[in-house]
Amino acid sequence: MRNPLLRNSDLLLAMTLMLVAVYVGCDVFPSVRFDRERIEIWTAPQQIQVSGLYHYTNPSLLPAFLSLGLPFPLDGDHPRPSIYAIAEVMADGHVVEQVPPTMRGDKVSFRIFLMPRSDKWIRVDYLQGAGAPRGRYILTTTRQWHRPLERGDYILHIAPGTELSASNYPLSAAATSATNTYSFSKTDFYPSEDWVFAWRQAGVTSLAATRP
Repeated sequence: MRNPLLRNSDLLLAMTLMLVAVYVGCDVFPSVRFDRERIEIWTAPQQIQVSGLYHYTNPSLLPAFLSLGLPFPLDGDHPRPSIYAIAEVMADGHVVEQVPPTMRGDKVSFRIFLMPRSDKWIRVDYLQGAGAPRGRYILTTTRQWHRPLERGDYILHIAPGTELSASNYPLSAAATSATNTYSFSKTDFYPSEDWVFAWRQAGVTSLAATRP
């Protein structure tokens, strides 16, 4: 007859493995925080390039697996990006390792692992067509975390030969006007609207502005 202690240890091991499997498969981790981001955008004729740095922290005593989606801003003038990349990076953006994406229908997501009391930077790059000289960066998904960002930095590079024509967030021009670069920063940021911006050919004035 098998030793009861061995049977009990097998049962304990099976229960432990089951709990681990449930834990790994769970995507709800209230302890994980999304607290910082740095977004840099470049405009070009009929396209927009975006590079985002996102900081996640796990202050708990347990490891965390997290599934995250890429919310691309889509409309008739801005199709789904066919070129994108996800990577774990250092704080300066240098790549540590690539993160493989997962396709769920037409949605792109990825998973990251955080050790207890650790943090991680994730970089997302994508290239999107722009059938009109305007763009949008989604900010309101921050509210899904139920806490404001400690800090957000947002930079916009307008292509040579064009100029900024609109932004729903006030922008500051770079010190050197030749760069055609604008930015804004926020602390304790809990955005209620996305960042919408537009550009036009340099020197072109709308008809409305020239009417007497």
